[in-house]
Amino acid sequence: MYSYIIVDDEPLIRKGTRKKLESMDKLSCAGEASNGEAALELIRGKDPDLIITDMKMPIMDGTELLPVISSQYPDKYIIVISGYKDFEYMQHALRAKSIDYLVKPFSRQAILDAAGKAVEALDHMANRQKQMEMNESEKELLRFGYDKELLKNMLLGNHKGSMTPGSERLKFLQSCQGYRLVTMDLDAVFPEEDLDLFLSERQTHVYPLVLGYHGADNVGFLLLFFREASDKEIQTIVYKYIELLEGYFTGIARRARYGISGFHDSFDGLHEAFLETGSAFNAMAMRMNLPYLFSDRLPMEQVTLNWQEREEFLFRMEDGDAREAEKLLTNLFDYFAHSFCHLKTAKEYCISLTEELKELMPRELPVNRTKTLSLNLMNHLSVIFSFQELWEYFRIFYRNLAAMFQEAKVYGEKDVTENIRRYIEKNYWKDLSVEFVASLFHLNRSYLSSCFKQRVGVSFVDYVNSVRIAHARELLTATDKKMYQVAQAVGYENVKYFFRVFKKIEGVTPEQYRENGKKQNFDNGSRRSQ
Repeated sequence: MYSYIIVDDEPLIRKGTRKKLESMDKLSCAGEASNGEAALELIRGKDPDLIITDMKMPIMDGTELLPVISSQYPDKYIIVISGYKDFEYMQHALRAKSIDYLVKPFSRQAILDAAGKAVEALDHMANRQKQMEMNESEKELLRFGYDKELLKNMLLGNHKGSMTPGSERLKFLQSCQGYRLVTMDLDAVFPEEDLDLFLSERQTHVYPLVLGYHGADNVGFLLLFFREASDKEIQTIVYKYIELLEGYFTGIARRARYGISGFHDSFDGLHEAFLETGSAFNAMAMRMNLPYLFSDRLPMEQVTLNWQEREEFLFRMEDGDAREAEKLLTNLFDYFAHSFCHLKTAKEYCISLTEELKELMPRELPVNRTKTLSLNLMNHLSVIFSFQELWEYFRIFYRNLAAMFQEAKVYGEKDVTENIRRYIEKNYWKDLSVEFVASLFHLNRSYLSSCFKQRVGVSFVDYVNSVRIAHARELLTATDKKMYQVAQAVGYENVKYFFRVFKKIEGVTPEQYRENGKKQNFDNGSRRSQ
């Protein structure tokens, strides 16, 4: 019999969930809690096997509770329930290795299915405990499997302490001179067991250890341990192993790319080695002759990206047009290929797009606008090793984001001129030509100009100038920015043109406007002091 607790601030939800689980023979409820703090106290007292928790709660919510459970009670299984089908909540649930994520209201069958998964996992863990009582050789296999899991966690930075191997094989490898890590990114599922068998049949002066990666089934690791070898010998042996791997993957119709770390002399350097291989992948271009890079031999040249369709992509996203945004995203990755930029540069560009989109999000959208979104994004990108994976990730990411923008209806007015006015007011500092704005709203230039003048009363250009000058007035009175800085901040690269437009609208030059403002503030202050 396994026990569970329910964490939810709504008593009816707790009662309903408990009722739905009554038919589970292997599960019994050990208690209920209304928030994360009470849940932690209940866990300490009752030691449940399964935790069913809501995300949005007072005092301590699910986003704070899940990391604590993951770090302090890693053996607990979790089912997350939420009133929101929210991308950020799902990310928290995934990082906490939750069994399932259910959106309220959920059916009896949904919670039974999720609980069934938990029971299966608990049964599996119980069986594994029994297997520890097997003979010594089988115990060694289990110890080795445990050591491998610990190595994987150390690689990814999930285990911060030192390692004391339990298996004889890992004790031997720990006594070696050191190792180099090869991270492999395949175009198919990584064949961990088959590759391990293939390499074990090769008698060399190197001791290979193959590790899979639970986070992505196409990624794997190869640790090459050296007993005694010079730097030159190590380099030569690594090259030979890359050739060996290439031959193996070609033989099974697979393609792979390799990031190779520097030399490390202890298991404590595993995560650093992993980051080094990530740097090697990040330095690869989409069209690259060699399938591998050494972290200590990375290309130094940098490519500056200037994607011409950036503003249109941002608009399509803000407009919630997922289909057009995906077409433009495809164009972006074609641009990456033709510009020969590195993967790191492409990641940084996609991050900059995401940051700009985050600033465009209406306040009412149920998406975290703090640094959390950026941190989660960075964590995901750290284990993306190819342009194809990057494309797949952002294709889904931006599709979900576009759906959220669509709900907000930022440009949902029936009158197209109102939508155009809103776009101008939100993007006044950008290059706003009639042709470009017309293309965004699927209009021709002439129709936009005549329609805008008829509905708004002024021409498109005059309206843009009026919005820009209004913001310039604020900057002139509220800041000490220089004139060229004010001009650039509101969308004018040519300072002389800015002066002409400002004087035409305000009747005075920008300097005179600032001086008049200072004088008026001084006079007002003098009157208040009298």
